[in-house]
Amino acid sequence: MEEFKDFENLWKKAETKAPTKNTNISTIKNNRMKLKNTYTKGAILLIITGIFILVLLFNFDARIQTTPIITSMVIIAAVCFLQAFLMIFTAEKISKIDETQTPSFHLKQWQNFRSFQKKQRHWNMPVYYLFLSIALGIYLYELLKNVDPWKMILAFVITYSWMLFAYFYLGKREIKKQDAKLDGIITELKSLENQFH
Repeated sequence: MEEFKDFENLWKKAETKAPTKNTNISTIKNNRMKLKNTYTKGAILLIITGIFILVLLFNFDARIQTTPIITSMVIIAAVCFLQAFLMIFTAEKISKIDETQTPSFHLKQWQNFRSFQKKQRHWNMPVYYLFLSIALGIYLYELLKNVDPWKMILAFVITYSWMLFAYFYLGKREIKKQDAKLDGIITELKSLENQFH
């Protein structure tokens, strides 16, 4: 019996405490997954939207299927698909960031991604909204050309007001959220890098 107590005491002494969770790494992984999921979900929604627009186009009444309406709907669907492709490409770029590297190399990967993202935003959002606005304008005009002018103007005002709201408020807010996540990752990596020096 005494041997058992000795063995039990030895066991208790040999117990090591569980390592504490490294909050820096978990924060980085968490923010990385959130960024990647945002791009992936956005791409899926845009693909579904593009498919829905094309299905609508082929189910329209023959009287509505004029060349301007067909052209505008194809442009809108193409814009959705191109934007989805860009979002998938960006999500893949996030996936390729290697977390197993040293903090300085990992930091450099995120800084390169940040540079890529800034360049992409510089041209992507304006081009996306420009093509979407032109295609919607053609579509609305062709669809509503036989209604009262005030109804057409009202439709244009509502549509373009929403687009301006989406571009200047919702888009900028989403950019700030993504920037905060990216800044969090870069800050955590810089603090990790400083711990090694």
